[in-house]
Amino acid sequence: MKPYITLLFGLLLFSACKKNEPAAKADLYPDEPISTPSSSAIGVFHQPTSYYNPFIYRYDPDTKAWTRRIASHFSTVSQADPNFIGFGNPYIENSGAAMFDMVNLYASETGGTNIKNAKINVDQVMQFFPDYEGSKTGIMKIKTQEVTITRYDKTTFTIGISGSGTYDENTKIIDFKVTFDERNIGGSTRTFDYKMSAAALSLN
Repeated sequence: MKPYITLLFGLLLFSACKKNEPAAKADLYPDEPISTPSSSAIGVFHQPTSYYNPFIYRYDPDTKAWTRRIASHFSTVSQADPNFIGFGNPYIENSGAAMFDMVNLYASETGGTNIKNAKINVDQVMQFFPDYEGSKTGIMKIKTQEVTITRYDKTTFTIGISGSGTYDENTKIIDFKVTFDERNIGGSTRTFDYKMSAAALSLN
């Protein structure tokens, strides 16, 4: 009988110790981020100045290297929903931005790489969801949608975009992927890796 009493005592002691232990990180911070978008991340990755141009780079699987900074990648805050960062050019009439290097990726379709010709303007692109209440890290989601691009002959075509990644307000860097649905121009899908930062990065 004595061994059973000893075992019971041990189990009770172990249970008491577990109750006194701090909650595990997984219990404190759920796997899924909170559903309320972060407003503080908007202030880190966008600045309310004309022609604000964050540092965005695309990994080129052909050259196996990161591109130079994608120029003319002007960010904006959506007027319809200020929880979104968009990309476009509200400063010059009938112009646009080089969003995700699409002006280069689709140059053969448009006939050139001029942002004023391509006229890419997307009001709602990036939204940020913190890992937990008050967290400075989390998931960035790209709104799934069709992006309209203009050719040199003034006709248009659309490319679907979707994607997601992670962000860190402390390092001020977003690592993410974008998938382009090219079926409207006879292709399939392509996915590229990107980095977006508030400051220049040395990647190669």
